[in-house]
Amino acid sequence: MVPVEDLSNLPSSFQTAAKDCVSDFLTADRGSVRENNDRAFDSRAEFFERWCSRLGLTQHYLHKLTDRQCLFVLAVFVSKVKKGDNKQNRTDLAADTIRNYMVSAHRYLQLILGRTIDILDRHHGGKRDRYHPLLAQQISDRRRWYKPSEKKEPYTVDMFLALKRWLDGGPDPTSYFFGKYHCVYDWSRLGVFTGFRIGEYGQSTLRKGERYRRIPCDADVPLELQDMPIAMIADDFEFFDKDFIRIPHSQLHSRYQRGEVLWLEIRWRYDKSPHNFVKKKFRITGHPIFCPVDAAVSIIHRKTLLGVPAFEPIGVWSERSASYRFVSSSDVTEVMRDSCDMAYPNPGHYMRLHRNQIVPHSNRVTAAVCLQRGGASNDDIAFKLRWHLTSVPTYLRDCFQAIGATLERAITGAMKMTFSSS
Repeated sequence: MVPVEDLSNLPSSFQTAAKDCVSDFLTADRGSVRENNDRAFDSRAEFFERWCSRLGLTQHYLHKLTDRQCLFVLAVFVSKVKKGDNKQNRTDLAADTIRNYMVSAHRYLQLILGRTIDILDRHHGGKRDRYHPLLAQQISDRRRWYKPSEKKEPYTVDMFLALKRWLDGGPDPTSYFFGKYHCVYDWSRLGVFTGFRIGEYGQSTLRKGERYRRIPCDADVPLELQDMPIAMIADDFEFFDKDFIRIPHSQLHSRYQRGEVLWLEIRWRYDKSPHNFVKKKFRITGHPIFCPVDAAVSIIHRKTLLGVPAFEPIGVWSERSASYRFVSSSDVTEVMRDSCDMAYPNPGHYMRLHRNQIVPHSNRVTAAVCLQRGGASNDDIAFKLRWHLTSVPTYLRDCFQAIGATLERAITGAMKMTFSSS
């Protein structure tokens, strides 16, 4: 929400500049995640306004509220939201969601009243501020007894083996190479080394009419990068021989078949980390599945044969007699869950029972868990996977033991030969 302030007593030139500033702020491309967060915030504030009207708290009454009365209004609102009077009509909202309803309502009241409304506990002696007990207790009670969602499961070596057997055993392996399953297989086996997020190679939450997500055309973005794909393009993958001489993509497939491609360098132009244009190098492992160079060569070869332009994402696949498509989060989920079914035909198997926890983000879980089991510290994991140190514990957990010693050895061994450049 943008604060409303009367600027009529200021020079007209400044009023015009202020309007331009607000307009730029409101129209700036903040990305799909932040855009959705903004919409969620606004919709909760609008819900609060309607809720107040239902209780007779019209604008006439709201404008007369004291800070203490605002506190009671927010407390009643939180209580009702917990009991199911919310946009979703759910009684099982998580504590953080309930808190977000309260934050939206609080900011709405501050906006219409034109002042700061204090809802903190001024008698709390801790180092961190706390909400007034009338609010904090309601939220903490929900947090204490809330049942969290199940954690994401990592990919296992059996899943990759089953998927490879299926791809190799098809009646037409060539057509399989272009298909969705081979595309996801390549990106997932590369992703266990890189800890890819889906947005770094695939597409999710596309806006209407979008084929793939793009870097915004904002003044903050260098001109040559504006409107480029967010997902990786061909120039983000570079290959080198044993002497570190770069190998052009036009020669890549033939030279790889002759055993001359030994190194892969991947460039992350923009991701959720605080560092842009990070580069990581990976050495060939020689493993038939878990080799980052082999997976990347396959990705570039598919992109080349499908005729993907240089400045479009390279996460692509195609069906027979159809133009290429960009791999999506739902594609990854579908393929990796199917690989789970192929690897573990017994529906009572642990992985089948937790099938719904196999998602694109499982790549990051797999990478983190394998590195940890290989003896890497949290600092090492954060550095190698381009994460913030505090994010590492999120991905480390006890998991199904058959993640596979083969997969663990391949990843930890390759990571020992990985280094960064800028």
